Amino acid sequence: MELAVFAVFALIAVVGAVATISWRNPIRSALSLVICLFGLAGIYVTLYAHFLAAMQILVYAGAIMVLFAFAIMMLGAEALEREAKGFPWLQVLSGVVIALLVGKFVKALWSSPPLAGEQALVDGETFGTVSGIAQVMMKQFLLPFELISVLLLVAVVVAVMVGKNRFFREEEKR
Repeated sequence: MELAVFAVFALIAVVGAVATISWRNPIRSALSLVICLFGLAGIYVTLYAHFLAAMQILVYAGAIMVLFAFAIMMLGAEALEREAKGFPWLQVLSGVVIALLVGKFVKALWSSPPLAGEQALVDGETFGTVSGIAQVMMKQFLLPFELISVLLLVAVVVAVMVGKNRFFREEEKR
């Protein structure tokens, strides 16, 4: 039964992800991403990581998607659709990158050893809890955690700069 529930949530996540990159309308893509994020939260529940599932819904499906929706509405969905139509080579390039990533993922799945013989990152009692996640993140994965925070900071600064430049260009045209 667990495998069937996992398969349903995985199907929801994959359909949402494919729909996200398939729609031309940015609002529909954002809503499809929400569906994908809810599918991932369901997968976390089947893996007994209830805290991660709650954070997935609260942070990503809630707060981040509201931010995306505001950005799409502020920039104008029509302008985003017009800009996307002029670059057919970008679609081919993104397809090649996606194919390479899927190939790497499949290769990693086939070549990875089974988990039964490996040492677990956290013990059975703290798995999926706040303290278990904090122990793993702050002890074993501190550098990647800090690098991701710096990457997110740079992304926010770049987004502000792009929005600011676009705003001033539109003001000059008037």
